[in-house]
Amino acid sequence: MDAAALSSNERFLLDFHRSHAGATSEFFGPARAPEGGDSYDRLAALVPEGHEAVVLDLGCGDGLLLERIRQRRGSGARLIGLDMSADELAVTARRLGPDVRLLNERAQAISLPPASVDVVLSHMALMLMGDPASVIVEIHRVLRPGGVFSAIVDGGPAPSDGFACFVESLRRTMRAAGRQPLQLVHPTFTSQQALLAHLGEAAGFSDARVEELAVSRREPPARLWELMLLTYDMAYLSPGEAERVRRDFLDAVEALRDADGMVGCSVGLRQLTARKHG
Repeated sequence: MDAAALSSNERFLLDFHRSHAGATSEFFGPARAPEGGDSYDRLAALVPEGHEAVVLDLGCGDGLLLERIRQRRGSGARLIGLDMSADELAVTARRLGPDVRLLNERAQAISLPPASVDVVLSHMALMLMGDPASVIVEIHRVLRPGGVFSAIVDGGPAPSDGFACFVESLRRTMRAAGRQPLQLVHPTFTSQQALLAHLGEAAGFSDARVEELAVSRREPPARLWELMLLTYDMAYLSPGEAERVRRDFLDAVEALRDADGMVGCSVGLRQLTARKHG
């Protein structure tokens, strides 16, 4: 991967994951949807049974999604993980061993042959990739006819919740400092309509749909703050700004404690799914 060609956002993400490998799965892995399971399970369930499907995970991080697929399908799937971060891929290699193929590259230029993959999945990574149109073109190129693409992307905080308190504390601190918030999510991923526009007939996909969902967990305030430290925003702040967010956040969530002293933390997500024309 040519480091000189990386954008400033991509360099920020590489630096973050060098210090925080596994942060995404630590944050989202224990968070459950109302119907049970988590956001990784929703993607893993799309891998078909009955044959050796080739599955590509874009932005695979520390390999939790690939592990879930292996747990569901056993050896009945050929797994490929792609990530810019060599540090995250090192964790994946330790987690899953040599049977998983790992690609240290950008999703805008995937080193796989055309029509070589049955399922392309992505968990909380697609919205961070620059030039999403070129990523969609690459996804379409590597998918076999009839192949499935699905991605979990950000949907925002749930109202009146621990995570919403964090977002508001962050905004207050940024306003007081006269600073603009960190902008990593591409504008394409701010609405269902924009997401679907990328996967319309012109892009070679059909049956495109977007589902809204939320995942939640309950934690003591101190543990909840530890999780907030795993967000990209906190790596963007100065130590003084981070301390102001911490005090403001812990004050705000005090009123949300339940009888067990726990605070709910809910995050809104969107799942984008489509099928390549057969």
